[in-house]
Amino acid sequence: METLELAIAVRPHAVEAMADLLRRYAPAGVSIEQPFDAIDEEGGVAFHENDAVRLRIWLPAGDSPTAAAIEELRKILVALGGDIVEPLSVNTVQERDWADAWKEHFHVTRVGERIVLKPSWREYEPRAGDIVVELDPGRAFGTGQHETTRMCLIELERQMEAGASILDVGCGSGILSVTAALLGAGNVDAVDIDAAAVRATRENAAANRVADNIRTMHGSLGEAWPFTEPPTGRYDLVLANLSARIIRELAGDLLAALNENGAAFVSGIVAEQEESCVDALLEAGARALERRAEGDWRLLVVRR
Repeated sequence: METLELAIAVRPHAVEAMADLLRRYAPAGVSIEQPFDAIDEEGGVAFHENDAVRLRIWLPAGDSPTAAAIEELRKILVALGGDIVEPLSVNTVQERDWADAWKEHFHVTRVGERIVLKPSWREYEPRAGDIVVELDPGRAFGTGQHETTRMCLIELERQMEAGASILDVGCGSGILSVTAALLGAGNVDAVDIDAAAVRATRENAAANRVADNIRTMHGSLGEAWPFTEPPTGRYDLVLANLSARIIRELAGDLLAALNENGAAFVSGIVAEQEESCVDALLEAGARALERRAEGDWRLLVVRR
């Protein structure tokens, strides 16, 4: 079966906005490929934080809705101008090709001191003390190669206490939920509005033998909350690697889910949107706000 692969390269600060745009046409997900070099045989990599990032989506070939979508997308991209490094390309590929092509960009990666992210199709010999997270993200976001995910993982390693209760909002591949469980979380609730993400999280939890520690449901905070027990005041730690728009919309719900000593790791924020997210969180009652940065991306650590 033939499929159309659409690819574009953009400047790092435009990745979030471009990914959001592409998801309108391919809800199943966007491949985000940040260039990097392998620097050792232990899984170390050096990311090129200032180089163009390539994004890809796949659409059905040979139907009128796809042709109309591509034409509409081209018109929108013309208006974006300078943030586009390489213009949109459209190529026909076989379904099996595109389903696996992105895997060549996903390598064993060390994050922080102990966390090692290992794709399920690669080999790695653990060192003493390693927390090895085996991943197959499928079509869900979360390989650990994006700055926002790495910052969340580093904060988990630094701050999470054994036995903590965790809420992962927008769990994607389940990378944060699984890592939290492997680091010793007491229980993890993971939610996502994307069915592919729910499936990927459950599969990755099973592959890492932590399925009994992670409840995964289709949903979100607010009216989309899927569990019987309300989230208010339940969690020691809330993980929200989302987007600036969603963070602003959910600011109050994210904070309300924390217990009185809890903290939220809020990321998916580009530099120019940082202050608007800070304002929304402060207005919702945040305090003790700390900031982390990697390249153009930001992570906020907030408490009620």
